Parts: sequence; C-alpha cells; structure tokens
Amino acid sequence: MRSWTRVNANVVSFPDEVEFGVFVKKDYLQRIGYEGSGIPNLHTLAELQWLHLCSLPYDTGYILHQPYEDFDMPRVFEAVMKRGGVCFELNFLFHRLLVEMGFDAHVNSASTALPGGQWGSEIEHMAIRVRIDDVDWLVDVGHGSVAITEPLRIDEQGGSVVQMGTEFRLATRGEWRVLQYKPKGRDWRDAYRMKIKDRAISDWNTWREELPPDADPVVPRKRRRGVENGQVTLVANLFRSIIGGEETVKHVRDEAELIEIMTTYWGESAPIVGYER
Repeated sequence: MRSWTRVNANVVSFPDEVEFGVFVKKDYLQRIGYEGSGIPNLHTLAELQWLHLCSLPYDTGYILHQPYEDFDMPRVFEAVMKRGGVCFELNFLFHRLLVEMGFDAHVNSASTALPGGQWGSEIEHMAIRVRIDDVDWLVDVGHGSVAITEPLRIDEQGGSVVQMGTEFRLATRGEWRVLQYKPKGRDWRDAYRMKIKDRAISDWNTWREELPPDADPVVPRKRRRGVENGQVTLVANLFRSIIGGEETVKHVRDEAELIEIMTTYWGESAPIVGYER
C-alpha cells in the first residue's frame, strides 16, 4: 500500500514559544508534513497515518510533571502539536482531522494486553475505525507499544499483512477482535483487544473512576514513534527497535545513553526525565 518514503526524522517537538492555539486543519497537516491531495481514500489515510506516527510521537514524558486534565481541544491541540501525547490525545485529534477531511471515522475503545495474560479495562486505549467503500479499517496513531503503520482491514478477509517487515493481524476471540503482531523470527504477541462499537470521547472520563481511590494514574516513562522502515519504543530503561521486521531490545545503561537515544529519536528538545535505576 505504501508508496511514499518521507519521514520527519528530526523535528518531533516544537519550542514553547511557538503557538498553535485552537484546532486548525491547515496547521495540523503542515505539522505532520502532509502535502497530498486530501482526497478521503485509502491511500490518503495510509499516508496520514504514517506521517503522524513519525512526526507526533507517543510521549508520557510531560505527564510525569503536569497534572492530567479532561479533554480540552485548545490545550490538547497545543500540547500534541508541540511534543506528541498519549493514546486518547493523539487519536482524539487524529479522529477530528479525519472527519474534517471527509472520512467516515469512528472512535472505538480497546484494552491493552498486560503481563500474565491479563487485560486492561474495556475503555482504556483509544483506536479509530474508518469506513471506506463499505470496508472497515483499523487506524491507530496513539498506541504506546508496537503499532500498525498503515490501516489494517478489520473484517475476516483482512488476514495477516506485513507492514515494514512486521506481520499484523486481527484475531477473533468471542466478541473481541485482538490485534496481534509478529516480528521476524518471533511468535505472535497480543497488543490489544477491541469490540467494534462506536464510542464517544466523553467515555474516556470513566477510566479514572475505575482506579483505586489513591491510585496514581501516571505510567512509567514511555515513548514511541515511527522511523524509516520501522518504529522505536522506550519504556523506562528498555529500548526496542523494529526495523524491517527485525526486533532489537536493549537496556539503557546510564543517563548518557538515555540522552543519546532521546536526542537521536525524539529530538534534543524532547522532555528528558532522569535515568531510572
């Protein structure tokens, strides 16, 4: 499907003095570097998704030192355009962009796979379903772990597909569709599961209500972005790259190595939280 090669490899954050203000489609498209026709078809959708993954990373860094607030369009747009965001911020804005460009886009909820075969709450992760020519496609620019890099067909005819060397598929388990991925030479792994059910943005306000009264909703430092022919993630001190389907995992040894990784993949102005021993 992919026929473009442009990757916004360097500019993933903007200085604080740059102001974006309210949601503006033109500013959004310029920020991710989209210069296409804007026709709401599958090719446009795939290009938008890939550019978004490269330009606006998943990033919990600023949440570690800023209080979380409920959805507020100007605040979320300003934050995401400058430094990226978390799943519901990234997909919240991307959904809005797709609708304004004429796509038949809907918000779905998903629960991420946890250690020990457990799953997160039903309304946890946010994903997007886009209908084109009577076919539903899964689109996601806000997953904090390994992510699809192009739209993935949702119905049973989709099967498994290779995206930049990594296989992806949606398996059926009862009422759930489970997103799975498989780097070269590895077994299938679960990413998240979802029901094909439209949600409202306001549904994500309930996730805090499911936490214990004194729980801290902040997650460990976690970042992900698309890079040439693949993607990279950083969770605490664990750095993973999947390039051309080849997966490499390494432990960050010290503060200097952390800064080198952050500078290389997230830009010098990306927020850096101290090395976690």
